[in-house]
Amino acid sequence: MFFLKGIRKNNAIVVVIVALLGLSACEDKPNAPKAVDYTPVTLYEVQHSDETIAKFPGQVEAAEYSNLSFRVGGKLQELLVKAGEEVSENQLIARLDDRDAKAQLANAQSQFDVTSAMFERMQASVEKGAVSRSAFDEAKANFLSAKASLTNAQDQLSYTELRAPFAGLIASVPVENYQVIVPQQTIAELHLPGAIDVTFQLPEQKMRIIDRSRARENRSSDIAWVTFSGMPEKRYSAMYKDHESTTRQGELSYDVTITLPDPSDINILAGMSATVLLDMSKLIESDAKLWLVPFGAVVTDNAEPNKAIVWRFKADTNDNKKGTVEPVNLFIARGISNGLLVEGPLSDDDRIVAAGAHLVKDGQRVTEWTKEGGL
Repeated sequence: MFFLKGIRKNNAIVVVIVALLGLSACEDKPNAPKAVDYTPVTLYEVQHSDETIAKFPGQVEAAEYSNLSFRVGGKLQELLVKAGEEVSENQLIARLDDRDAKAQLANAQSQFDVTSAMFERMQASVEKGAVSRSAFDEAKANFLSAKASLTNAQDQLSYTELRAPFAGLIASVPVENYQVIVPQQTIAELHLPGAIDVTFQLPEQKMRIIDRSRARENRSSDIAWVTFSGMPEKRYSAMYKDHESTTRQGELSYDVTITLPDPSDINILAGMSATVLLDMSKLIESDAKLWLVPFGAVVTDNAEPNKAIVWRFKADTNDNKKGTVEPVNLFIARGISNGLLVEGPLSDDDRIVAAGAHLVKDGQRVTEWTKEGGL
């Protein structure tokens, strides 16, 4: 009896153990830790750039010039110069039909001769008391009026001739012979040799960062150079001259003018194209380093196009190819052929996301993508 009870007790223990094992088997197995997802990105190591020269397209203008025109209108009778021709001081440029002016002068001369003779007779007579004082005053008034008319007629005849006010080069002749001319209409553009101006447009964001006091200090130093299409490898030193205080209508840029001596080894005329090389380091207050970064690494805001960010890579402690990214605020200095020059808190050993920066977020896990051989 006792033996059977012992067996039953042992069987119960076995059943309990089996039941517990069954319950344990029914429980879910613990999940293995998930692998962290890393976005593959191309990294670029930023480079310090010593380049401070900005390039702008420009156009040649005469430093000193005169738009020659007649004071009076009429038919152009003689046009004696052509574009590109050198003229001397007081050389005849053009002549209007002067027949009417000569007729008016002849009439004025005749009136003057009559009134002059009458005035002389009256002057002698009034001294003798032969004529009244009022008759003499009338003769004097007629004489002075005729004299003024003669002077005006002489001036009108002289206005039919157009002469060079100084020796120079005829840059353009926008009229044709026998054309009817109105007063102040340009007949020829005369340039004074010895110096030329080059104008170019400086964008608003660059004009904004120019330090005026620094620009004045460097006004006479080499802050700009000019190259021409005929000799692109040669630079001609230029000085700052002036700039417009307002932008062109519909544009966000200012006209800036630099001046330089007329080159003796190349023929430069007004209207020709040029390239202006401007040393921005002598015009801006900041002496901060410039960093060269790829175009695709920069994220800008349309509202503030001169401000931007790049994504700096922060490597994990145990893996130099994996890590996170953080934004770095930058200022875009200018663009060059192989990227953008920027100012900001970067270091020589920093690596940034080189492409697709607009798809990256702060703190995102990334891994450096390297191109495999054969791909």
